[in-house]
Order: sequence, then structure tokens, then C-alpha cells
Amino acid sequence: MVHAARKLAIASALIACLALGSRDAHAANRTFATGSLIIPMDLSYQSTGMFQAYGLVYQLLRQGVHVHWLIEPNKTWHAAPCNTAGDLCAWDCGVEGSGVKCTYPTASPDVSAMTKVIWDDTGTAARGSALGTHRYRGGPFAIDAADHDKALAIIDAWNDRTKWAANPWAMRSVFHVTTVHEATAAFTGNSAREMVASPTIAVFADGNEDIATGYLRAAGIPQDNGTEFPAQKCGATNCGPGTANPSMLTEEAIAGDLGTCNAPNRNHKNGALFKSDGTPAFCQIMSMHWGVSERERVECEGGCPQTQAGCTGQKFTFHGHEVVAEVRAFLEYPTHFFAQCQAVNAYENLVPNPAWPYLDDAGRNGHFLTTAGTPPLCPTNTCTNGNYECVAGACGGQACCLPKPATWQNMPGFEVAQSPSTVKVLRPDVPYNQLDGEFGPVGGSEPAYNLSSYLSSTYQNNRQVTLLTGPNGPGSQDLWMSGYLDGCEDIIFKGDENVPHAIGCGGKISYLGGHSFSTNVPVTSGSQSQGTRLFLNALFEAQCTVTPIGPGGGGGGSDSDGDGVGDGSDPFPDDPNRCGDSDADGCDDCSTGGFDTENDCEGGPGGSNSGGCCDAGSSGSGLPTALLGVYVGALLLRSRSRRPHA
Repeated sequence: MVHAARKLAIASALIACLALGSRDAHAANRTFATGSLIIPMDLSYQSTGMFQAYGLVYQLLRQGVHVHWLIEPNKTWHAAPCNTAGDLCAWDCGVEGSGVKCTYPTASPDVSAMTKVIWDDTGTAARGSALGTHRYRGGPFAIDAADHDKALAIIDAWNDRTKWAANPWAMRSVFHVTTVHEATAAFTGNSAREMVASPTIAVFADGNEDIATGYLRAAGIPQDNGTEFPAQKCGATNCGPGTANPSMLTEEAIAGDLGTCNAPNRNHKNGALFKSDGTPAFCQIMSMHWGVSERERVECEGGCPQTQAGCTGQKFTFHGHEVVAEVRAFLEYPTHFFAQCQAVNAYENLVPNPAWPYLDDAGRNGHFLTTAGTPPLCPTNTCTNGNYECVAGACGGQACCLPKPATWQNMPGFEVAQSPSTVKVLRPDVPYNQLDGEFGPVGGSEPAYNLSSYLSSTYQNNRQVTLLTGPNGPGSQDLWMSGYLDGCEDIIFKGDENVPHAIGCGGKISYLGGHSFSTNVPVTSGSQSQGTRLFLNALFEAQCTVTPIGPGGGGGGSDSDGDGVGDGSDPFPDDPNRCGDSDADGCDDCSTGGFDTENDCEGGPGGSNSGGCCDAGSSGSGLPTALLGVYVGALLLRSRSRRPHA
């Protein structure tokens, strides 16, 4: 049985996810008093300071100021430039009532407020000058008037380099002023997320980590230890736990102890993404260009033998599949994983390979968002797709078409697509998808993605995960996707506010096509800087900005009823005998008077499982065994012709 402390950690994270599902899904209208602060996120007032607005939000959260992300849930995307004759936007670009329309596409406004200038990223508007009414677009951030003074001190230090000596946390190599406005009258906005904590961010040192750190440096977002992310790629000894760059994680650090070829380590939570108690050490990790060839690398101390029968206790020193497994285990919690370009392929298209030298179990499964599809049968020994070949007996004893040996490990949910010439914006109400102006795609080895029509792959459970796509998408030339692990739920829900959503869901995954987006400012419509903004959106969409991960998460550590579950994670914070049923056995985890899933069947009136609640069993969902069943024969057949890696 799992140790009670470990079960507490897992269950508290799960309960937090249950409690937050409805909160995250149903934004609440909120009135902000005069003196509330607004950080604009539309190009009318935030262009040079666009990226550093995210760094400012990070520092506000890190120093205890709550930040509201204002997003209108019924907003729509106006695909034509707002000044298009016969198709004018109903809102003005700057001051409302001016009649001046934006010369680019925008989403409809999120909130309308009468404001004055506190800081202007162009340096042209004086502090205190009145703006009038502006209908803010692009998901602005707001700070309640009650936090005005504390927030303003942080904002002034962020924007004024003469204050940096007294506020070293504000020092950064890339500096731009961030626009901030102050409300001169009360206004009402839809608080999609009330963020209470800064995200803890890990960057995968995958050989192109300087792309991710370039985005973070452009925003002024530091590592957890307060130092800047490095501008250069990691060396052999300067990244990872115990180094000057503890938030930069190497492949070996993420994979953890791999065991030996005789006794592989099946623990997928022993790498640097986890603490010693098995809970996440970070709330998100970013991987930019980890390649399929690197994922397929397996190495043993002194060299791997030709077959497992030749093993004499050699230690595995590298195993790319375990990196995927550790990320999947990380996503069992309300965390976030971002991948861009080749990394999307490397993670998403992995199917476990039980053959030597991989020896995979079901935990080494990619396909976080997509299905692996179904290989078509080939009774005539031919495949209609030139990238596939007919393999006898591979699918339940029948011949079927599998990817050719050079890429046979990829059972593609995704196939690489060309960058679309026209970008369609879907679901502008999702925090991930906040932008103003047209999105500018970039090239690279994997600029966009198609679902595999040949294998009939789909997004798991047909979830709505596509946010930016080509003219024929979703599923064709998809650029920007986001969803819960294994299609657990949709990211955004609309409907009855009293109905909880995302119950039992773990982490979120976001994928972006394209090699490297620009960090040049000012950000303009159609520029390749818009992709950098999407990356930064994803940092603050992570669930940990709303509730910390782990025991007591979400309540600031408060546990009013003393049952061992923090108030923010406890649906019954005043009842020590009730805290929810995280293990789905039909018994309340606190039925004994405190959190104890080992003995919760004994609690309740009459004790000794008098209600038969533990007969319910667990409803946990894992990797469908059918996935391995379809491919295991083919993998074993193919393994005979493969030579193990050195």
C-alpha cells in the first residue's frame, strides 16, 4: 500500500483540482473600486512593454499581490481588420468614442473602464493624465484598489531603474517600461482567474533551451532562486539542482535513477521534476526542440549488450523514453507542460516499446492529447501511404501498415504540416489564447501539425484543444493547442456555475508550432512576436498560479477543522469527518476524523465499512491496455532487426 503521507500529497493535489475545476471554468463578475490598477494587454496601450507586463505580474504575485486576469467569456474574434469598410468593429481602438478603429484584427473587448496613466511604455503620456474610457482587449490584468499602495510600490520599482539598488529583485538585463493605468471610476470585469502565486518554472536543457530562456529574459521572469535565466545554452556542469541554474534541467536529471538492464527502475517520479516525497518540485516545464532521435537514445554503463539475456547488471545511464514518462507522471498533478516545434513530436508521438533495450511499461506513453490511431490492414501487402510499410502479423496476427523503420517509433497522433498562410483564431475566451492583432507564424522543421488521417488519429475524447489553426482546421495545420492530460476535460466550460468541471483532471499540456518566435518590441499585429506572448500566457494559465500544489494547497496552509487537508483543498473545511473521496472508494477520506485513505473504510457510523462504501472500487484511468496490445507484436518483431544503443 502507498505510504499515508504520499497518499495525502496525491489526494490533496487531486482535491485541489476538484475544487478549482469550477472556479477556473466559471469566471466571476467582480466590481473593482476607484483606484484599482489595470495592466493593459492590447496593442493600443501595451506594445513595447508587452513582454515585461508578464514579468511585472510575476513579481506582483511573488510579493503577495493578487492579480485578476480579466477575460470576457463570450468574447469573439473579429477576423478582418477593425477598420474594414462594411465590417467595422463595434469598439474603438483607443479612447472609446473617438471613432478610430484598429487597423488590424482583434477580439472583442474584455472590460470597459475610465482610467488615468500611471506608467506609459512609450514615455509620451505623463503620470496622472486622464485617458477617458477605454475598452480593454487581449486579457488585461487588474489589481484591486485594496492592494493599490503595495502594488504601486512594486510597479514603480519595476519601471524605474533608479529604484533598483533598493529593490534588486527588479534588476534585469532586458528593460522596458510596462504600461499601467489606474481606474478613476469603479468598473465591473469578468475575473477569469484570480492569481495568488507566481509560477515555478523549469526549462528542459534539450539543446535549444536558449529559445525558452530568451522568452523568459525578454519578460524579465527569473529562476526560482531569483537569478536570471542564462542567455547561453547549458554546459556539462552548470545546470540543474545544486548549480547556479537550478531551474534548468538536463535530460539525465529529469530521468532520474534508471536502474539496471536486469532490473529497470519503474519509478517515474524519481527525477528532478519531483521532490523526495513524490510531489512536483515545479508547477511547469518547458521543452523547445527535444528531438525524436534523442528520445530514442538508450545507453548503458560500459555499453548495452546485444540482448537482455546478456545483461550482467549494467546500469542504464540514459533512456529518452523515461524523460517522457517522468513528464507524464508530473502531469498527474495540476501542473503544466509546454512543448514547441520538434519537442511536440518527441513527446506526443511516443508509444511504449517493451522490447530490448527500451523495456517500457505503460507509463512511458506519450500521446498526452492525441490518440495513436489505428494502423490500416494491408492484406495485399501494400500501403497507400509511402511513409508506411506493410508488416506481417503486426496487428492481432494480421498484416497492417506501420511507419517505416526510420520513424517506426512514431505512431503519430500528429504529423508535421506546413505553416498555414491564413490563421484562424478559435476560442479567444481561453487564457492561453489572449492576444491582440494578427498572429504571425514562423517556419522551422515543425511549423504546424495535422492529425494523422492515415491512422485516423483524433484528439482524445474529441476535446476542443485547438486554439490557432489553418483555414481547414482543427486537425489540419494546427498551430497552438492546449488540453488536459488524456483528454480529461475541455479547458474552458460554459454553463451552470454550480456544476463542478475538470473533476479529477491533472495537468495541462500546450503545444506551439514553429522554431523560434521573436522577442523584438514593440509587438505589432502580424509580427512573429505574438508566439512569444502565447508562451508567456501559458506560464500564468498553470493551475499553480491559482492554488499551490500539494498538501494544504490553496488555503495558504490554513486547516480550520484540523483534518490534515488545507481549507483551500477541503470541500468541507469545518467538518473534520468530511474532506472528499480522492481514492474513489465510496468512503470519505476523513471518515475517521482525519485524512486517512488507508483506513477510511472503517470510519462512519457503525465503523467497519458498515455502509459497504469500499465495495465501490477505484475509477482511476490509466493507459488503455489496448494501446500496447495493438502494437506490442510489431514492436517485438521490429526489435529483432534493431541494434541496441551503446
